[in-house]
Amino acid sequence: MAISELSSIGKFVSGGAVLVSIVYLALQVRQAQKNQRALMQQGRAARICDLLLRIADPSVAGTQLKALSGEELSAVELFQFEGMFRAQMAHRMDSFLQHQEGLLHKEAFERDIKSTRQFMANAGARAMWRLLRDHYPPVYRRFVDEIVRETPVRGAVDDLSQWRAAVAHELEAG
Repeated sequence: MAISELSSIGKFVSGGAVLVSIVYLALQVRQAQKNQRALMQQGRAARICDLLLRIADPSVAGTQLKALSGEELSAVELFQFEGMFRAQMAHRMDSFLQHQEGLLHKEAFERDIKSTRQFMANAGARAMWRLLRDHYPPVYRRFVDEIVRETPVRGAVDDLSQWRAAVAHELEAG
């Protein structure tokens, strides 16, 4: 075998190795992106669970219910509600920004929009947004302002009666 033939075989093998390396690298990058999205989703789920558990804590649940319905609050209750409101809006803004960067799935963001609509249907949440909206970036303010414009304020909702009716229905169906 001549040296030119060995050189050609070497170039062919080298080109094949480069191609295999590129394919392998592309697969690794794709897997890393999937892992990153999974970690972000786990972080979002943990943050949401933490917020929900904190709001359900008996020491703040009453304040949250009073504030959302627009009832009279003490200075301490207003301070509690403002903290809860800011925490919820920080989560919602993070989701908004992640979605803008293409890091949050459409379905997860749509769920956040629905949740924000439900939250902003409450007179107390809207009032707090009016007081704090300038603390948020303009692009996010416009997004929430649009949700507020599109979402009517809901009156008092008797969640307890609705839950009891749903339980009665399940007992009858079962």
